[in-house]
Amino acid sequence: EYKVMVAALLGRMDPTKPKGTPLCDALMRVWTTVAFEAVAIRDVGAVSEVYLRRRALDDTAYPGEWHAPGSLYRHGERDRDVANRLEQEFGAPIESFRYVDKFTNDKQRGTIHSFIFLVELGGNPRLDDRHQWFPVNNLPAQTVDCHRESIIPMALTASMARMFPARIPG
Repeated sequence: EYKVMVAALLGRMDPTKPKGTPLCDALMRVWTTVAFEAVAIRDVGAVSEVYLRRRALDDTAYPGEWHAPGSLYRHGERDRDVANRLEQEFGAPIESFRYVDKFTNDKQRGTIHSFIFLVELGGNPRLDDRHQWFPVNNLPAQTVDCHRESIIPMALTASMARMFPARIPG
């Protein structure tokens, strides 16, 4: 009986509008969602840095932890649509992005298939107590585990491959 009621209520929602955090969190626990992970990496001398954003202390998932900006795809969105929304988190335009890998996380929030993109920012991103560049080999202690262990290293590998392309002996 609850399934019928929930289905009827969901059928009345506009699929193109944001759902809100409480509903999104509830839905994520019962079916797979897809995320766009935007990893910005820059080189400062010999050091590679990654741009991270700190989640609010009252966030429903990973409160107070640092992460690469990202967002769930909304109904009907394409990659560029999500990138446009993420420009608000960066405080700078995303000039280009390149798919580098995927990662599946099925821990705290439910099963999320994350598509990892290496992004190029146009201009300087926001810098404050919740938005900072960090050396990739010295991330804050409170970095979301899957970002520290998988997402950032995958993007870094792609970034290094771009800088040092494989040479085919001739």
